Amino acid sequence: MRPPESSATPTERPGRPAVAEPVVLETTQETAIWGYFPTDRAPVLTVDSGTVVRIDAVNQAGVSAAEGPVAYFEMLGVPADQVLPELAEIAKNPRPAGSSGHILTGPVHVRGAEPGDVLEIRILDVSPRVPYGVNGTGPGAGVCGDLLDTASTRLLQLDPSGRHYSFGHGIKIPFKPFAGIMAVAPPTSAGFVSANPPDRWGGNLDFRDLVAGTTLYLPVFQPGGMFYTGDTHGAQGHGEVDQTAVEHSMSLTAQFVVRKGASLEWPRAESDEYFWCMGIDADLDVALRIAVKEAVGYLVEATEGALTTADAYALCSIAVDFVVAEAVDGNKVIVAYIAKSLLP
Repeated sequence: MRPPESSATPTERPGRPAVAEPVVLETTQETAIWGYFPTDRAPVLTVDSGTVVRIDAVNQAGVSAAEGPVAYFEMLGVPADQVLPELAEIAKNPRPAGSSGHILTGPVHVRGAEPGDVLEIRILDVSPRVPYGVNGTGPGAGVCGDLLDTASTRLLQLDPSGRHYSFGHGIKIPFKPFAGIMAVAPPTSAGFVSANPPDRWGGNLDFRDLVAGTTLYLPVFQPGGMFYTGDTHGAQGHGEVDQTAVEHSMSLTAQFVVRKGASLEWPRAESDEYFWCMGIDADLDVALRIAVKEAVGYLVEATEGALTTADAYALCSIAVDFVVAEAVDGNKVIVAYIAKSLLP
């Protein structure tokens, strides 16, 4: 899919004029579900294409704790009045067998979206709902499951300026919030789909560069697209190697635009500087091959055939970075970073 002519309009990029006041979708016991993507769940919100929505999402940290989320955070040093009150109610929701531990909000039905279209998600803002996040790991977690003998959980507080977390030892972690999970409902033929592994419908991409000012493109498989989000993060390294990022509840503000007939096989995204193509598979080598083929196809499309397949393959080898964005959730995500400055 070539970047649309509309993608350079002021409403998508930094410095754009103010957009309409967003429709607000709160995360409650009714609008939240444990981590899977049902295709038959009734929408919790229905909007027209072009609508801006603010989703007050929650991160799952502490929700499934045996002692309950309030006690969990109190043990980490968070006062009870700084714990989002909806967490305790959401914890009561039944968790279907096979679902992940993520808390999802949705689905949002976007009128006019049909299978074969593309849902364009223009990320306008990602803002913290509380001033702290959590990183948790331990035996069996992440890419080095044999590294630790005991669990390790750390609270990371935002500094008063909201620009970084104090990690300790004089280390400051820049605050760079994004939604780890953004997805549309999968095809019905996929059956029960956990939110843990990312796939063609997006999901747990954990791609840290999908911050405010970027745009995500997802292929549509169900009428209305049926968008879900959750697993919001305040900071993360590429790969998320210990299993978690800074798990931090955020509000995601996005504009949803239906792109008719703009067929995609895999998710793509863009920023002012880059166009991103993704490859996703349980096998890292396969994920890389998909990402390369996606990048080659994009370069041929974007230049209307001026670049041949051989040209594009060479350009990928010479000037495109292929980054492991996600390595710990079953399927791996490889992202091709195609600098927009490469193309005239």
